[in-house]
Amino acid sequence: VLLVSFWLPWYSVSLGPFSVSASGLSAHGWLFIAVLDSIVLVLYVLITAFGAGDLADQGRLSKEQLLTVMTAVNLVLVVLAFLLKPSGFGWTYGGFLALAAAIVAFLPFGVPLVQEQRRR
Repeated sequence: VLLVSFWLPWYSVSLGPFSVSASGLSAHGWLFIAVLDSIVLVLYVLITAFGAGDLADQGRLSKEQLLTVMTAVNLVLVVLAFLLKPSGFGWTYGGFLALAAAIVAFLPFGVPLVQEQRRR
C-alpha cells in the first residue's frame, strides 16, 4: 500500500475553478529513497515467504531488527514528507494513506523491539 501511495495525490490546491494536485514524489524527490526501501522490503518478504533464502541470516541483524530498521526509515521519510507540505497546498488522501501505511508497517516490528529494549 505504501509503495503505491507515493504516486497518489498527496497535496492539492484550488485555483478558482481549477484544482492542482501533486504526488508525494513530485513534491519531494527525495522520497525515492522510501520507494527503493519499500521495493527492497517487498522483495525480502517474497524471498523469505517462498523459502528462497533469508538475507538476515548472513548479517549482524536479526530478521525482526532488519524489518524494524527498514520500516522505521520509511516511517521517518513519510512523516517528514507529510509535515513538509508545499506552502498553499492542503493534504489529500494519498498523504494520509501513506502515513497510515507507514505506521501500520512499523508497529508490528517496532513496538516489540522497543518493549524488549525497555526490559533490559
